[in-house]
Amino acid sequence: MMSSSPKPCEQNPSDLIGPGGPPKYGWAKSRKALVTGLLVLAALVGIWEFTHHFGWAWFILLAVLVGVTWFSAGIYADHLVRQCRYDQALRLLPVLAMSRVGRSRLRADVLIAAGRYEDAERILREIMDRTASAKVTNVTKLWTSMDLEDLGDVLMETGRLEEAQRCFQDASRMYPYHSVSATGLAEALLRQGIFPQSALAHIERALNLFQRGQDRISSSSRLGEILATKAWALAACGDGVEAQKAIDAALKSPARKTKGSLAEIHYKAGMSLLALSEHRGAEEHFAQGAKLDSAGRWGRLCADALRRQSDWEAADG
Repeated sequence: MMSSSPKPCEQNPSDLIGPGGPPKYGWAKSRKALVTGLLVLAALVGIWEFTHHFGWAWFILLAVLVGVTWFSAGIYADHLVRQCRYDQALRLLPVLAMSRVGRSRLRADVLIAAGRYEDAERILREIMDRTASAKVTNVTKLWTSMDLEDLGDVLMETGRLEEAQRCFQDASRMYPYHSVSATGLAEALLRQGIFPQSALAHIERALNLFQRGQDRISSSSRLGEILATKAWALAACGDGVEAQKAIDAALKSPARKTKGSLAEIHYKAGMSLLALSEHRGAEEHFAQGAKLDSAGRWGRLCADALRRQSDWEAADG
């Protein structure tokens, strides 16, 4: 009698990948999925144990307290950034976002405000590479446009103004309802010293978007930043009277309560007055901005502008 051929080795879903071939079910291949499943199971067991011993009321109260604490930490971190306390804000970031990409975005925002552009650019490019293959939705468009706006700021502060301009244009095309990209476009043109009328049109659009959008509620300090940019554009167009009105309005806006935003206003007010050849007034604004944000983006811009003014006066004298 001929012996029957041996049956192929059958695998269970949990078998290791080995001589018998790959696991029968795809989820058995994914260590990440298994770990996630175990964590969810552990959480459910923990919730059941907690409610079994203490009742649902205590569980709901605990959940509310955790949520309030997390929300308060986010508000406090935003306060720290606006008051130019960047290192303290960076230490809070690990608890403020549930995802790695979310934490990276927050970190990039703080690093830009702190003037640490090399690290911010590296993080932003990593985020954009990681999310490039994501399904295109309205939400992903919004996040990508905000990443482009941040990258535009980095490029602008590192002297790559034409690249920055393209970033802001791409952000505006992707999500045309955000005032930041329109403001960035205006500033990129003003820093290049070209097309002041176009810069003014962009900043008028930014102001209109701000007044009609959610920024008016969620980020009220942005009004002062927009008005200060408008003052710069008006000054570049030669309209000194309207430029001064815009500076005054910016200084009276909610931005006056935050050091970082106020330093930005002083920088742009100084640039406005320089465009109008009012050097003494410009120096006063630069000095105030440098004092407000000595360790950050706008304070350093003010300090650099002051040094250039001093060099110019020394050469002229």
